[in-house]
Amino acid sequence: MKDAIHQLAEHKLIILYLVKKMGIALSNSEICQFLLEKNYMDYFTVQQYLAELVSAGWLDKVREQNSTRYTLTEDGEDVLMYFMNHISEQAKNEIYVYVQENQNRIRAEYAVTANYFLELNDDYLVKCGLCDQNGATLMEISVTVATKKQAQTICQNWRKNVSALYGNIMTSLIKAEQTPPCTNHFKADPDCFPKDSAEGTEKI
Repeated sequence: MKDAIHQLAEHKLIILYLVKKMGIALSNSEICQFLLEKNYMDYFTVQQYLAELVSAGWLDKVREQNSTRYTLTEDGEDVLMYFMNHISEQAKNEIYVYVQENQNRIRAEYAVTANYFLELNDDYLVKCGLCDQNGATLMEISVTVATKKQAQTICQNWRKNVSALYGNIMTSLIKAEQTPPCTNHFKADPDCFPKDSAEGTEKI
């Protein structure tokens, strides 16, 4: 019984240690990938422990459009520091290797955000963002559109073409020549936007 309790505690500490060492918010799938590959626990146990860690106030849980991400809280930091010696050296080494091999990829994926939200007037607010490798915000854009399909298309295009869009927007904002002001008065109405194209679209 004592061994089972010790293993349970260590497994929860391993989750906290993984999130801390990665240094950025980790998705549910990333956490599962590491723990399942190393045979620490099964999928349902991971979900149970994540829920318990959030309930205890040791992890923060943030829901994005298509994923859930976790970050370490201050209380989680304190618990981890106090019980660090309960994590085996093998687990620490495996986490170190995983972080070294995957941190840049995860940072790159997390750097681009695109989400949409239904507003009270039935319009859709789309928020797109881009961060550098240290998490500093490079650009944030919020636009309101009339339909869910338009919101999904904007999110798709932002994720797919973020480098070109970022460059074009920055060039337009800082170029010296002046352009005539736009006289159109846009509102969240389908007639104000290009017709949705079936080509190249996919469900989000």
